[in-house]
Amino acid sequence: MKAIRNMEPAWVKVNGRNFALVEYKDAKGELRPCYLLTKTECLYIATKFNDEARVSRGLSPLYNSGISHIS
Repeated sequence: MKAIRNMEPAWVKVNGRNFALVEYKDAKGELRPCYLLTKTECLYIATKFNDEARVSRGLSPLYNSGISHIS
């Protein structure tokens, strides 16, 4: 959660919106925060941790174009 929160300002700058923060009920019935992410958002987050993956997926140039054409 902390890592995603730290990445969110860059995502907002490129896409104009935050990641969707929602809640789920755990096994004890308590509400816990979580992010509801699209495939593109998941790829963005995953590749922020791995430079080689980001380059191999061709994502680096997409950060400036809104990452709207990943299939």
